[in-house]
Amino acid sequence: MLKVTQVPQQVAVEETFYIEGIASTEHIGKNLVLTVDNRYQFPGSVVKPDGTWRFAFRFLQQGDRAMEVAGSGEQIGFKILVTPTNPKPPSSPRLSFTTIPAMMMAEERFTLAGEAKDYPDGSELVILVDGKYEIARPRTSFQKWSTLVFFHQPGQRVVELVGSEQDRARVTLNIQPPRFKVSVMTRSTWINSPTPARIAALQPRRLTLHHTFMRPTLAASATVAQESQRMRDLYADHVNGNGWDDVGYHYIIMPSGRIFEGRSELRRGAHDVINDGLGIAFDGDYTRNTITEAQYQSAVQLCALLCYRCSIDNPLTLVPTPTDTFGTRLLPRIIGHRDRVATSCPGSEGGRTIRMEEIRQAAARLLRG
Repeated sequence: MLKVTQVPQQVAVEETFYIEGIASTEHIGKNLVLTVDNRYQFPGSVVKPDGTWRFAFRFLQQGDRAMEVAGSGEQIGFKILVTPTNPKPPSSPRLSFTTIPAMMMAEERFTLAGEAKDYPDGSELVILVDGKYEIARPRTSFQKWSTLVFFHQPGQRVVELVGSEQDRARVTLNIQPPRFKVSVMTRSTWINSPTPARIAALQPRRLTLHHTFMRPTLAASATVAQESQRMRDLYADHVNGNGWDDVGYHYIIMPSGRIFEGRSELRRGAHDVINDGLGIAFDGDYTRNTITEAQYQSAVQLCALLCYRCSIDNPLTLVPTPTDTFGTRLLPRIIGHRDRVATSCPGSEGGRTIRMEEIRQAAARLLRG
């Protein structure tokens, strides 16, 4: 004797359900077989000593399904109606923006923050701009997140916080024009990949000026395409030659005066051993030759902007500065590579060929307004 004692009349696709019953003594210890639609067999349920048996099952397709349980020459049939999976109620957003400044200007840092409900501490999120530019990878802490960001270009910018393909939050920011006349060729101009997130974060304390020492120096009339290739050459030299994670400098100023974004300003550079500040390099060899007037003008504007962004009120003020070679020295907040390391970079002694002192003085005047 075989008898079904419990079976649902209707189930949903992917819903697990149970078929239960009892059997006479001759079935005890023997396997029963479940057949679906007179074709598909699923053995496995053994009749227990007390005569009970049980199948766990779920359907992958909807329809009116014929079922049969059989064993030792006996069988019992029944039908189950399988319906489409019930839609899940919409879940509340797990990611959100809660802190958005009232005023946001291009080339100035500001903080974005929000919630990350049910995310474990240390989960990595991604912030995308305009659907393609990655600008930050904040990590969660106590179901919250925050990160410093800045934009080189003003205008309406769509910012997405991404936890997964299904878990995103979006906001549109109105970025105002910058205080200083600085135009930066963004990293995406010359390379598709962002600065690796594994590089340590940076809270810059000063600016260090360099020259790339790449020869021959590009002409001031070089095209953006030629300069972009130069950036890729510099990147290859630093990554493949030096074994670094990224190009070492944060900004590179071409003889044309165009400024290229290198390593993310939010990540520690690889340019003066101590690396507690932002690295700015004039592209070319300035051991004897002097930077172009266009490079000088761009450097003044960029240094003023970066000092403002880093809360450096007066770049001329002497402050105790750790060095790699000379111990702690009293130095201004805009320095040369050779001020910290025994090197000829960024050119002639005292920074004459890169107009170091002129840049400091002009940047200080801009900061004073």
